[in-house]
Amino acid sequence: MDKAVIYCRVSTNRQSKEHDGLRSQQTRCMEFARFRNMEVIETFQDTQSGSLIDRPGMQAMLKFLRSHRKDNITVLVDDVSRLARGVEAHIRLRTAISSVGAKLASPSIEFGEDSDSVLVEHLLASVSQHHRQKNAEQTRNRRRARMLNGYWVHFAPIGYKYASKQGHGKVLVRNEIGRAHV
Repeated sequence: MDKAVIYCRVSTNRQSKEHDGLRSQQTRCMEFARFRNMEVIETFQDTQSGSLIDRPGMQAMLKFLRSHRKDNITVLVDDVSRLARGVEAHIRLRTAISSVGAKLASPSIEFGEDSDSVLVEHLLASVSQHHRQKNAEQTRNRRRARMLNGYWVHFAPIGYKYASKQGHGKVLVRNEIGRAHV
């Protein structure tokens, strides 16, 4: 039976706590491993942007792979975007995984070394990068538009908090908790 490790990533701690992204990724990879008759021996996770390369979970996985080079381990990722959200980061991580003797596999894409497989992989990495950049643009544009509409869009100052208000989303209000009544 071939050996595999799973690598899962979400962009923020909030996503890991409020959503089921890490566990869902792991479940899909476990199912894929069973289908491919692989034994999953370890799982690594990160809660950081895919544009970053030096993530703790990724570095721990690379260290693990180096120490188990002789085992010909396969790294399972749910999707290309979980490995990286940028073309350069993707290529560097793909190279790092190969350099420690591991292969990459996913239930979402067939990785290969032929020209067509490499093209598809790079296109998907490019689309992932575009998606990350487009999300950032939309966030900036919406924050600016909200500010132009008179809303405070930054962190709440001391003594204030955000509260939901019908028809306005979250608005800044005085934080009355702990205030002495005069």
